[in-house]
Amino acid sequence: MALLCTSNGVGLGHLTRQMAVGRFLADTHDVVVFTLSPAAQLAVDAGFHVEYLRSHEYGTVGNRAWNGFYATRLEHLLDQYRPDVMAFDGGHPYAGLCAVLRHRMGLRSVWSRRGLWQPGKGHDAFSRSTLFTHVVEPGEYAAEMDRGLTAGGADASLVAAPVSAVRPEDLRPADEVRAELGLDPARPAVLMQLGAGQVNDTGSLSARVVASLRRRPDVQVVVTESVLTRVPAELPPDVVRLRHFPIGEYRAAFDASVMAAGYNSFQEAMALGLPTLFVPNQSTAKDDQDARTRWAEQTGCGLRWDDPGPDAEPHLLAGLDEAVDRLLDPDERARMRDRMAELPPATGAEEIAGALADWSRQPVAGR
Repeated sequence: MALLCTSNGVGLGHLTRQMAVGRFLADTHDVVVFTLSPAAQLAVDAGFHVEYLRSHEYGTVGNRAWNGFYATRLEHLLDQYRPDVMAFDGGHPYAGLCAVLRHRMGLRSVWSRRGLWQPGKGHDAFSRSTLFTHVVEPGEYAAEMDRGLTAGGADASLVAAPVSAVRPEDLRPADEVRAELGLDPARPAVLMQLGAGQVNDTGSLSARVVASLRRRPDVQVVVTESVLTRVPAELPPDVVRLRHFPIGEYRAAFDASVMAAGYNSFQEAMALGLPTLFVPNQSTAKDDQDARTRWAEQTGCGLRWDDPGPDAEPHLLAGLDEAVDRLLDPDERARMRDRMAELPPATGAEEIAGALADWSRQPVAGR
């Protein structure tokens, strides 16, 4: 039996990766997902047995009390399920989790620790690596750009291939998706996946990108909306809303995309060959989206535009239109697709599942 734990996060990344791993691990183990994500129902819908605990970010208790709740709940789950292996996917192992690891000497524990941390960030989190029997790193196409504590795998037990929750064989046919969304099959369609402000807020990044795309009357604009969103954004009448999980299943219907450079969306775009203009989020806690997008630009696998903010000088804001025009150039898109076709496949979820299965059959040495 395997217990796959996830942190909360601001999106769906941690839960999505554990579900991708669990999809393969279920061939050899009963899998239980223990998550803090308010999107826990997605794992239920995918057929997983799910245990949920509300994150301290959405509760009314302080951090210290919540960690006590977490430790108690985790202890109960370990006693109830007696897993052969427990894996945690998150950027910072919680104090409650660490407390459990310190006295559960016979527990096979794994930290799925994403790489590409920003230089100088995450020393406290990184020091907790030693509490786990193994550390795995979901692979990164831009790994050569890692200059942080995670550079070179940082003594991980396994550095896997990149993880993409959606595989090429999972893609829905383009004509089927376009018909579902009401898109003209003869006109280019661009997927915008930024989640940076409301489209009806003219100062937001999302609004500025949509406005730039709508300059081109031939282009159809589709804006993704997280399944966690409670109040739908107001969209222009010619902009299509897409609310689905996982979004990647729809990628074949799009000629290009504009997105941030978070781990999951970036690896998926590379693995599925989707020409993309990346806008790095520069305010993440540890994730080095700046390095990820510089790699895409330098290798020719993608385009990059740095958002100077809505109050920047006009010549800086004009750079967005120039970047969008490059993205919409068929020759540029063909060049990006050719470069992405040379990348290795994103088989990381299967590799991590195989490692968890192997480790679960081994005794825990020195613990």
